[in-house]
Amino acid sequence: MPRNIGSLIIKLVIFSFIVGWALTLFDITPLDLLKDLTGTIGQIYSTALNTVRWAADYILLGAVIVIPIWAIVAGLNYLQRKSRRNMSSSSKNQD
Repeated sequence: MPRNIGSLIIKLVIFSFIVGWALTLFDITPLDLLKDLTGTIGQIYSTALNTVRWAADYILLGAVIVIPIWAIVAGLNYLQRKSRRNMSSSSKNQD
């Protein structure tokens, strides 16, 4: 339990405002929420799932380019580090 009740009330009001604003993005009113709670949850789930599907297309499209480039750069960095280690160990052996 927070020590300062005023701080708790302000946080709850701000959080309630943010949640209320987010619900308006789904065209949900307080009356709709009370009338059809299960339908509202289904609507939120459906919208969230559609958003994930939409984002997944872009993520996969970008990954076709990004992942191979990353793999090439990581491989080149590994080979460069490996050759540096071999050079430093061979120079130590010569001393």
